[in-house]
Amino acid sequence: MTTQHTLILLRHGNSTWNQKNLFTGWVDVDLSDQGRQEAKRAGELLAESGLEPDLLY
Repeated sequence: MTTQHTLILLRHGNSTWNQKNLFTGWVDVDLSDQGRQEAKRAGELLAESGLEPDLLY
């Protein structure tokens, strides 16, 4: 018997450091206004899809 899983990959939104072309790998940087809009839209798309994740990381 096999179990089916769905993997959803979601990239972070644009950050204030992305806009300055700075490396952001080790620091938690605030999202820019654009990034907040991107995150909001990603949440809307996930909700509209009807998928209900069992695990988020």
